[in-house]
Amino acid sequence: MPSNHPLHEKVTVALQNKHHLTVDPRWLDEFLATRGSNPPPLPAVVSTAQFRILASDITTSLSPSPQDALPSDVADVNVKGRRLSGTVIVQVLDVLDVGSSKWSQVEAIERVERGEEVRGREVIRTVDIMDDEDGSGRDPSASAVTRPPTATAPASRAIVSMPGRNISLGPHKLVVQDARGTKAVAFELDKIPKIGISISALASPPGPHGDASSRPSSQDDIGMFIGCKLVLKPGTIVRRGMIMLQPQTCFMLGGKVEAWDKKWKEVRKQKLNDIIQEEYDAAGNGTRTSR
Repeated sequence: MPSNHPLHEKVTVALQNKHHLTVDPRWLDEFLATRGSNPPPLPAVVSTAQFRILASDITTSLSPSPQDALPSDVADVNVKGRRLSGTVIVQVLDVLDVGSSKWSQVEAIERVERGEEVRGREVIRTVDIMDDEDGSGRDPSASAVTRPPTATAPASRAIVSMPGRNISLGPHKLVVQDARGTKAVAFELDKIPKIGISISALASPPGPHGDASSRPSSQDDIGMFIGCKLVLKPGTIVRRGMIMLQPQTCFMLGGKVEAWDKKWKEVRKQKLNDIIQEEYDAAGNGTRTSR
């Protein structure tokens, strides 16, 4: 049933032409209904709609044509190679930095949990200057202490030290999903701007009194969040069931699904530890078998 809202068609066209977003008509009807009988100017409505879509599950907010979706058998490893025929919007469900050891990534998460940051060859630790009241003898004038990384715990390669920026080097392996619910694995063949795991995506650093939620992340951090949207252009290569991400055929739209990102942060450290344990067990089993 066509919508009676006067802005429905204009917003649909604007989202498609400017942002490659084929919005679902029912989702747009519900969105426009919240704008009231006297909606703001069209550019403001389009901007708000784009923001809402980037923060949503695209399986409910977008409705692309079959050409602008992943093939249903995209994960088939028996298909040697193919190219996407349309422009496909996907959302990120998981990301792994395969260019760094998993243990170094666990160490990076634990540094953030302890309130530490890596700057060059120093580890900067934030301390609570109010704790001297408990009789611990801590110098209340000290706001931070520094120590160089030890030989047994070097500065992790998982984090790049840049002025105001900390982001994983990659390459990265992602689990993505299109608006029709089709999932696939994607690999960052060449560096894609804004794809990376930032300090703010590792863990929530502790606040002045140990409260992780009371200390905001650095606004200078760059990186991606779970639920962010990517645009895969026509001609994107899929090899053996894996999407090859390259700057000429892929770019970041942005966005974040808050609930997904929060859950990912909570379980990421445990997932990395589980992978480490599985690899350790596999190596041990292989050694025993060879004997």
